[in-house]
Amino acid sequence: MTNYFNQICEFRQNHPIISNNAIRTDNPILNNVKNALNNFKIELEKKYLKFEGIDLKIEVSKGAANFPNVAHVCLLPPNQKVSNGIYVAICFDKSGKGAVIGCAESKTNPKGLNIQIRKRGKHIPEIDVDGGSSNTKYNNVFENPKDFYYQIVEDSELENHIEKSLSLCLYNLKLITDSKYLQTNDYLNSTINEHEIEYFNIENIKDDRKRIAVQINARRGQKKFRQKLLDAYNSKCAVTKCEIVEMLEAAHIYNFKGSDTDKIPNGILLRSDIHTLFDLGLISINPENYFLKVSHKIMTDKYYADLNNKKINLPQRIEDYPNKASLQHHYENIFN
Repeated sequence: MTNYFNQICEFRQNHPIISNNAIRTDNPILNNVKNALNNFKIELEKKYLKFEGIDLKIEVSKGAANFPNVAHVCLLPPNQKVSNGIYVAICFDKSGKGAVIGCAESKTNPKGLNIQIRKRGKHIPEIDVDGGSSNTKYNNVFENPKDFYYQIVEDSELENHIEKSLSLCLYNLKLITDSKYLQTNDYLNSTINEHEIEYFNIENIKDDRKRIAVQINARRGQKKFRQKLLDAYNSKCAVTKCEIVEMLEAAHIYNFKGSDTDKIPNGILLRSDIHTLFDLGLISINPENYFLKVSHKIMTDKYYADLNNKKINLPQRIEDYPNKASLQHHYENIFN
């Protein structure tokens, strides 16, 4: 599978997009990339024509008169179309850098997915999958986008995210209610139940959240939970010691799934930017020694790089320390 993925990338590397000079679909120069796309489709069909008991079909971009600037392969659940539906999309970068994969919706007929904004204003993501027309701008159609960079070596790199994306897609379509391929962080969270529970146990979690979009004004967390963390951490960010209360947010370590996760040991008080990086898996905390770990992806930023391997500031009471099982889950499953 990865062999064909890499061949598709290499085509665009060798044949970059030239304005007003599209490649006609009958041009022999396309033979290799067409074969790669078809073989990629065949490999996907071997694994995913039936997934979680649901029949799927797989479509490859062909173009009408001209070969598309953004080549793509889509895995479609029943009654879903690329132009009108929810499905898994594999969209290849315009310059051959790789592809972005995830649960996606139609650009022209959005279905209300909690999409992530990959391209905003002048910010262009490294893996750029916006085509030339308004109907082929795919950067901002993914709920769980993940970038895969050329040159991929292991099939498992693709398969793991495709399976997760398929499960999320079927969940959004209400064709399944849960999946072994999804972790708690794969669901978006929203409102918080304000039940007071004294102890947190990662093994006794009940999922009673509602799946609606996360709003920025709710980032500080539920009022009582946040106040508990402010008290536990003496109103200081656990990482930066920032004391500007308005910037401090109640971060869940094990992603929010209702009242069972709304406990002090499953929370940590973080400055807003640190909270965002934590949720994105760009920083994490070693559960063995409470040292902060910074992803290689942001080590180019000196400020964040300097935080690497520094011990976080812990609450005064041992019983309020971050739960090690929660930290272990984040460290092993979320941290990138």
